[in-house]
Amino acid sequence: MGMNFSLLAVKADVAQLVDAFGHAFPTDEPAAHADVSGMDALWKWMDANKRFVSSKDWSLANPGIDTYGFWQDGAWAVLFDPGSVRSVDGDALAAFSQRFGLALSFTIGTAGGVAFFSAYEGGVRIRHLSSMDGEVESEGRRLPEERRLRPDAFYMEEMERLLAAFGIRPPYDLPDDAPVQGRAYIDRTDYTPARRGRKEQAKAAEAANGAGRPWWRFW
Repeated sequence: MGMNFSLLAVKADVAQLVDAFGHAFPTDEPAAHADVSGMDALWKWMDANKRFVSSKDWSLANPGIDTYGFWQDGAWAVLFDPGSVRSVDGDALAAFSQRFGLALSFTIGTAGGVAFFSAYEGGVRIRHLSSMDGEVESEGRRLPEERRLRPDAFYMEEMERLLAAFGIRPPYDLPDDAPVQGRAYIDRTDYTPARRGRKEQAKAAEAANGAGRPWWRFW
């Protein structure tokens, strides 16, 4: 079975995680929310409420809208992050771990052959695993939850075992009647400096390759 998802989990109530999300990402302005049941309903709601804006079309007056899912899984409050952006933010994970004691991040993408896991405690990253095209790297001491994992492998099977060891269900195992919150946020981040920097880099590259010649072509 293929897997593509990114989760952030803390031991808290969902309302506490939603509140912490707002503090960790203050430029994300709440736009809409809904209570639904199960992943199918969540996907439909997210697709209906998200708004992708390309880099060339972005402006402060034309921002994008990102959508997420939040749910309770036993003692864990879980964030489902389709874009794999907020759930892997190191500063946010550190802040969550200072507030809740432990913050976990799980990401896997079978299309790209990648898998990542991070654990933060007390504001510090205590464990990190990454796998890209079969190349496994690790940082920190092995956690007790890793006892069923091979030290030289980390991919689909290992991700499932690690989630199970923590008592967290992957999204595809969420029951159809499980209460889920869909939440949409307007990204109010000002990307103007970054866009200006990219334009300046492109102009410099073009000048270096000859006046009037596009920087991506050589002849």
